[in-house]
Amino acid sequence: MKFIKWKTLIVTSLVCLWPILLGLFLWEKLPDTMAIHFDLNNNPDNFAPKGFVVFGMPCLMVALQWICCLINDINAKKHGSRMKFERVTKWIIPIMTVLLQLVTFGIGLGAKINVRAVVAFIVGVMFISTGNYLPKLDYIKDYDLSADKARKINRFIGFATVIMGVLFLISIFLPPLFTAICLALLIPYAVSSAIYGIKVGKGK
Repeated sequence: MKFIKWKTLIVTSLVCLWPILLGLFLWEKLPDTMAIHFDLNNNPDNFAPKGFVVFGMPCLMVALQWICCLINDINAKKHGSRMKFERVTKWIIPIMTVLLQLVTFGIGLGAKINVRAVVAFIVGVMFISTGNYLPKLDYIKDYDLSADKARKINRFIGFATVIMGVLFLISIFLPPLFTAICLALLIPYAVSSAIYGIKVGKGK
């Protein structure tokens, strides 16, 4: 397991767990039941006990972070390290965890927060950051593709990913319907990326 970048894994995991300390500090002020999900109009539609919000959610995100880091490190071992891309992907979950926990605590304390705008911002930045680095990769998972084909596919997916990110950011300043449209566009985005990848992969 020498190929695993333990320092990054530990640091990012600690960042995911940091909101627990804030939750303990605010424990007496937080309600016993807290909203953890909202519709596009910022109305809460799912709730959870305070204990799960403070302790459970960060721990679940740590589990996801471990999966993310291990996948990155395994790919780096097989195909070579891409430091900038790995750095971006390994910090998505920790940053998202901290921001969403802050929003959840803030709403629990009575703050008026536009959850739709926050989530659209996080998704938009995540897509743009990831899409920006995809064209620089010369492999795609474990498929037997030439470097040229892999770069061509990654360029297409990277461009489409950046476009999706920009649309999510624009939707922040528009009515909720536009964010819903962006969510719906994720399906054709994924389908078109898959079709293009298959077409290029089978081509000469």
